[in-house]
Amino acid sequence: MMILKKHWFLVGLLILIPLGILLGRNDPPEWLPGLVRSVPTSICTGAILFLMSVTLDSGRLFQSLRKPLPVLLACGVNQLCIPLLCLPLLFLQASPDLRVGLLISASVPCTMAAASVWTRRAGGNDAVSLLVTLLTNGLCFVVTPLWMSVGTEWFGTSDASRGLGFVPMMQRLVLTALLPALAGQLLRLAPKPKDVVDRNKPKFSMMAQSIILFLVFVSCFKGGMDFAKNNLGEGLRHTEFLTVWVCCIGLHVAAMGIVWVLSGVLKLKESDRRATVIAGSQKTLPIGMLVSQATGLPFSLLPMLMYHASQLFIDTWVADRLAARGTPETSAPETSAADNGEEQPGDADSR
Repeated sequence: MMILKKHWFLVGLLILIPLGILLGRNDPPEWLPGLVRSVPTSICTGAILFLMSVTLDSGRLFQSLRKPLPVLLACGVNQLCIPLLCLPLLFLQASPDLRVGLLISASVPCTMAAASVWTRRAGGNDAVSLLVTLLTNGLCFVVTPLWMSVGTEWFGTSDASRGLGFVPMMQRLVLTALLPALAGQLLRLAPKPKDVVDRNKPKFSMMAQSIILFLVFVSCFKGGMDFAKNNLGEGLRHTEFLTVWVCCIGLHVAAMGIVWVLSGVLKLKESDRRATVIAGSQKTLPIGMLVSQATGLPFSLLPMLMYHASQLFIDTWVADRLAARGTPETSAPETSAADNGEEQPGDADSR
């Protein structure tokens, strides 16, 4: 039961993904498809990002603004290196859905609260991870559509939808991602709402993750219907899923390695190195879902789910190994996430 409580989100993914696909492809009740299509996915995604942003304490960002090199390194790897590494891997994907989905997973921004939770678990400087989070998410309405446009023009993803166009995607991300995130941070400026949120961070996190699980089910249900309607069983083989999953894991691990090596060359403090390794390699699920929904390719969501699920396990192991090296002498005295009323990594936001 303790394992289930700690990793309930992962268990939910393992249940809802196959359940949604199976229900969608095996003659669902007549009322169910209409109900699923009526779900306001953009509003749900905006709600997720608002809930994630309002729990994100940005008060210590000025600590990392004075010495921005770690932040710039993490942002550069997250938003430039990972997409560049992804481009040649697109040629390995036989399915248009998986090809587009892999590019989505590489081009979306860093996670929200999860990056800070794992950074603290690793004994790193969570002020760096907070700033990387805000910068990459704040610029996602420009960076993500730009990379998707590159893929559309040069790497065989032009069979997505015109929703991948730069202007439509930028507008969609501004309304559904940037504005809710800003609203959450503005709400924290009021003392009373901030105190309420800080006292109930685990509940807000659970609400956000529950909405994510709901949208995952909706997307998989739609994918299952398309699976049956277009006889996609012959087009998507197990080897294709395995290939894209290996690519997702490879991108994540490669990004961690690049950040660790470069941060050593730049002689960053140990606490900053740990923060850049985590924040520079993580990718956010809600915005990946948002972009996937705009493509019109139902299984383009799968690489994002694969990347997200993989990073949860990989980063937990990496954070524990870094913490075992000892607390950096440059860090402030460490307290556990539980002591500060924050969610544990297993219950961290799914961004």
